[in-house]
Amino acid sequence: MADDRDVNLKEEIKSIFTDYVRISSYTNTAGERLVEPFLTSWFSRQDYFKERPDQWGCHSIENDPLGRHVVWGMVRGNGEDTVVMIHHYDVVEISDFETAKPFALDIGKINTEIRSMLHKFDPESIRDLDSGKWQFGRGGADMKAGGAIQLALLEHYSRRSDLTGNLIVVCVPDEENLSAGMRSAIGLLARLKRQFSLSYLLMINSEPHQGTDPEAVVLYEGTVGKLLPVVYARGSLAHVGRIYEGLNPLHLMSELVIRTELEMALSDRIEHEVTPPPSWLYFKDTKTHYDVSIPTSVQAYMSVLTLKTSAGEFLETLRTKAEQAFETVLHRMNRSYGQFLEATGESQKILPWSVNVKTFAEIYQEAVDRSGERFTNLYQEKLEQIADAVAQGRQGLPQSSFELIAFCLEYIEDKQPLIVIGLSPPYYPDVSNYRIPHLDQQIRRLLDLIPSFCRQKFDLSCRMTKFFTGISDLSYSYLDDSAGLSRAVADNMPLWGKMYDIPFDHIREIRMPCINIGPWGKDFHKLTERVLIEDLYYRTPRLLRFVIDQLLQTST
Repeated sequence: MADDRDVNLKEEIKSIFTDYVRISSYTNTAGERLVEPFLTSWFSRQDYFKERPDQWGCHSIENDPLGRHVVWGMVRGNGEDTVVMIHHYDVVEISDFETAKPFALDIGKINTEIRSMLHKFDPESIRDLDSGKWQFGRGGADMKAGGAIQLALLEHYSRRSDLTGNLIVVCVPDEENLSAGMRSAIGLLARLKRQFSLSYLLMINSEPHQGTDPEAVVLYEGTVGKLLPVVYARGSLAHVGRIYEGLNPLHLMSELVIRTELEMALSDRIEHEVTPPPSWLYFKDTKTHYDVSIPTSVQAYMSVLTLKTSAGEFLETLRTKAEQAFETVLHRMNRSYGQFLEATGESQKILPWSVNVKTFAEIYQEAVDRSGERFTNLYQEKLEQIADAVAQGRQGLPQSSFELIAFCLEYIEDKQPLIVIGLSPPYYPDVSNYRIPHLDQQIRRLLDLIPSFCRQKFDLSCRMTKFFTGISDLSYSYLDDSAGLSRAVADNMPLWGKMYDIPFDHIREIRMPCINIGPWGKDFHKLTERVLIEDLYYRTPRLLRFVIDQLLQTST
């Protein structure tokens, strides 16, 4: 039986949720800014924030081409202990809704109107729609349901006088793209910590959980990491009629792909939690027209998810794989060349090339050592040109990384065939409470209490997992004191500094344990995206309130 506070909270959540979903805040478009007047209007209507204008506001994302902002609000009680709740307000676009597009963002009509698209539904989605227990609509699950719950809770705590500590809600754009919102929000949280002498206890995200058991709540004590390694292979040009005079970079890259694609040895594993193995997303030579020469270079990038492998560690592993691939290709070429020479009656020879694999950091330093300030000035000019092209939508970040690698290669002495490995944005560190060496006893106690609360209040089991596998902004909640991590990323990412960065120092300043507590959702980014209504209006708000009450010592 819900108490009066639950009933009042449900109405507030529903009001916020309806209006929030209606906003067409599609990722990486000007539509994301449409959220800002909605949120500022909501904050300005709350009695608590009317009287405390210094406890909410819009935080500008520096150098953002879309001019987006992080919107935040803080309810203050007694003391320095602080809980931070975060959510993103960008959503993927709605082209897949076809004839139901006019209703994709209307939660009052979408469950009826989406029946025109039943021919695209799987049986489970049809059952869920017929049950009446699920709310369909773009962005409802991912993740304006979580955002509406957080805002309603913030308003709820603003009316309570027994708050020992502080509660912050941070609403960010761009999570589905490069997490520009969260990377900027870290600086905001660092400033608030200093300004109000806060002690951060816990960061809570409310992404929808991806459970499969209706009898279980799924919570995540961390989030998976993501790397986007870029690989540039340069060969040696030759006419195909004299093929042994050249080295085909397609051969090099193909061998590397074979050694790494879906390679489970490169998958991270912690107990029964395992990342999918790496997969290549792009593989293309740089030829612009047909001719009978082999290509001079090939570009490729891969997606890598991590639980414990750092960026530097993976780059070293990839270097080893690239060296092995290079060696295999040279051995194969020399064997073929020997057979060709034998067939033509010529004396045996060995091809002139050797294994040659470098990181971006190494070729950049070689260019600096060789050309000094002249190179660094030209590199900055090139970076400016590329930044303009990206801002105007003429090229993407991985392609920009390849262009900068090729630029550096023009300024180094080494002109032999080689493989260069580096990183492209975005980068998400893997984070989990289990790796925090001295996790606060208050947090440990809370994590032990949550399962019994779920059993007692909801008659549900609770499955605590170490990592949210969908990639989330919790990646920026905590960072080990490892200078090597930031160096490995910054030194090997061609776009670092000008077009992309991560505030590692601010993360170390605000670092805190994290947890994801969100409603049950299904089919994120799909036509059949939906959120469980009972979680949206009852279970998730109550669980979040329990967690906050435990940490901020309010009476439940």
